Amino acid sequence: MPLVQNLRYHDYQFEYQIPPGSWKWTTRLDVSQSIPTYQVRDVISPYGLLRDSIPIPGPVIQAMADSITELQANFAPSILIGPPSSLIFSVDEGRGFSSAQTVGLTNNGVYGSLLGASLTPSSQFIIVSPSTVGNLSINESGSFTVEVDSTSLLAANSPFIGSITVQDPMASNNPQTMGVTVNVRPKATIGVSVLVLVFNVTRPLLGPFPTIPTQSFNVQNTGPSGSVLDFDIRALTGLCNNWLRSWLPAEGELSSGGSQTVTVTVQPPDNLFQGTYSEKLRISGYSSNQYLDVEIRLVVS
Repeated sequence: MPLVQNLRYHDYQFEYQIPPGSWKWTTRLDVSQSIPTYQVRDVISPYGLLRDSIPIPGPVIQAMADSITELQANFAPSILIGPPSSLIFSVDEGRGFSSAQTVGLTNNGVYGSLLGASLTPSSQFIIVSPSTVGNLSINESGSFTVEVDSTSLLAANSPFIGSITVQDPMASNNPQTMGVTVNVRPKATIGVSVLVLVFNVTRPLLGPFPTIPTQSFNVQNTGPSGSVLDFDIRALTGLCNNWLRSWLPAEGELSSGGSQTVTVTVQPPDNLFQGTYSEKLRISGYSSNQYLDVEIRLVVS
């Protein structure tokens, strides 16, 4: 007996009795290609091996066709979705495409079956790739990915309930569906506790500048309940600001009403002259106001 994964074809013998005698033939099940094929071959008539000059009675032709139908029923694949068996997405209103989730698909059918499934989402905001998963023999698994496009989804209408239909007309349990739930969050709003931090230091006559005490400000999510702010903080220009050493943390995630303290450290180089120096830290993230700037000002006297 060959290993299942090495199966390419299998022959089955059939016989049909009519008054002149028996008709015998072989129906071959071929699973070497992307879909199963069936072939009637090696036909033996009551008069010997079938030749072109021997007519085939209509009932015999029908019996040959029925043999294919019988094999199709006996070697049907079976659709098994998962893991996971359902999907849940949490996305931001109007943001666009979510991260993809991967779903397994297995032929849970019998020896000799071959699964070729089409995947159809119920709504345009559910994106499935690829649209077909085929050529899966018994116990063989493939996969597909699912994304959600929240561009036109409103938090006020959340949650959105959809599905993905998995179909193979040959499958014994065709069709199967998996549920997709999309929770849409309202947009966050970026807030800050101060708009300007001022550091003062006196330039020494000789040697390095003294250590300057750190200062801090708070990044806030002042958006509606359920919103989530993923923020990132970067120096706006990055030019001639070698006195601005660090701001920590430089990124984070805040639920509605949440706040994160950001500590700012400045330390002028020895050759920095007297004057006022300025840089802006831009706090950005997907939100209703997109970004806010906090000015960091160094006054050297």
